[in-house]
Amino acid sequence: MMHTQQTESWSGEGVGTSAESFLARINREVPEYPPTDAAEAVICALCERLPGGLVQEMREQFPESLRELFQHCWKERSANARKFDKDDFYLDVAEHLQVDAEQVRLVLHVVFASIHSQITERLAERIAREMPPNVAGTWDAARRAADLPR
Repeated sequence: MMHTQQTESWSGEGVGTSAESFLARINREVPEYPPTDAAEAVICALCERLPGGLVQEMREQFPESLRELFQHCWKERSANARKFDKDDFYLDVAEHLQVDAEQVRLVLHVVFASIHSQITERLAERIAREMPPNVAGTWDAARRAADLPR
C-alpha cells in the first residue's frame, strides 16, 4: 500500500505556497515563537543586507498574502547593500525576537526553508552569493529541506 504525505507545494517557478502553509511550517518547527514574528525577524535582517533588487524580486515571488511580512523592513533602494557577517545577522534576528543570539540558528534554518518554498532556485542561488559563507551554509542547508520536486 502506498502512503502519500501531504506537503507544501513548490513548483520551483517562484509561485510559492499559501500563507497558511508557510506559517504552519514555521510554527511546527519552532512553536516557541509566533510564526509571523520569526518570519518577519529573518526577512527584515535579509532586507537590511541584500541588494534592493534581490529583495524586490523575493517579495514579488511571495504570494500577495505574505508580502505584508516585508512592510516593516523593505525599502526600495538602488544602493548596494552593506556587507554583513554571521554575528551581526544573528544579532539582528535575536533582537527582533528578543532572545539570545545563540537561539536563532534553528529559527534561521526553518524560516530560510519556508522562504525557499516561495522563490525560484535561480533567485535562491543569487541570494546565497550575497551572504557570508557561514550564513550561506545555513541558507543552502535549508534549501535542501524545502519541498523540492523529485
